[in-house]
Amino acid sequence: MSDANRKTTSRAGGDQVGRLPGRPIGARQRMAPDERRRQIAQVAAQMIAYYGTYGVSMQAIADAVGLTLPGLRHYVRTREELLSLVIQVYYDQGSFTFGSKPGERDELAIGRDREGHPLYSLPGYLRRLIKENAERMVLVMLFMHLAVEAHDPAHPAHEYYRDRHARMIDFMDGIRWKLPEPYQDRSAFHRLIRTVYCTMDGVQIQALTNPDDDMIALWTKAEPILFPSPQWDDCR
Repeated sequence: MSDANRKTTSRAGGDQVGRLPGRPIGARQRMAPDERRRQIAQVAAQMIAYYGTYGVSMQAIADAVGLTLPGLRHYVRTREELLSLVIQVYYDQGSFTFGSKPGERDELAIGRDREGHPLYSLPGYLRRLIKENAERMVLVMLFMHLAVEAHDPAHPAHEYYRDRHARMIDFMDGIRWKLPEPYQDRSAFHRLIRTVYCTMDGVQIQALTNPDDDMIALWTKAEPILFPSPQWDDCR
């Protein structure tokens, strides 16, 4: 059989489905449990983005991380648990980090407080987050899909989704934002953050369900309503 025929046969038989380009299958490596779960989440996220949610099997994930299927089930017992792990570990890397990306703090710094600490643009941060999500729509789709399923208290991601807004508020509290005077009140700021993220969820759902709607364009329309002029003009 020629090399070309072998390649065609391999594709037709599906042997390549679920493999990351250039990654050896079956290469085992000892890892601490937390490190292994993070590896599984990262590989699964990459494969879901490449093949789609329904194009990735538990066996394909096991092959890609160098585990047997029973070995993979030691860390994630079901497909639902695997998808929940992807969201908790990989999807939220961008949502619960600040300043980890090159130049992020410098780009978002728009002033200093009385002690000389940099102050950052909340609208600018959210704009960047929307841009990142627009580049990973498959994972956004997975996040929204699991959010509906996780309404069931028995779902492995139930507590994660139930508590996510509270964790988000704690995270946002830890950043020195440049805010208009009314939102320097803690409770007012928390109400704003909840409204912002509910709006962001709605924008993402609309972009996913209507192919004529662009996520970035939708957020561009929402931003002046959430952060109106002239109140926010010095805080963008």
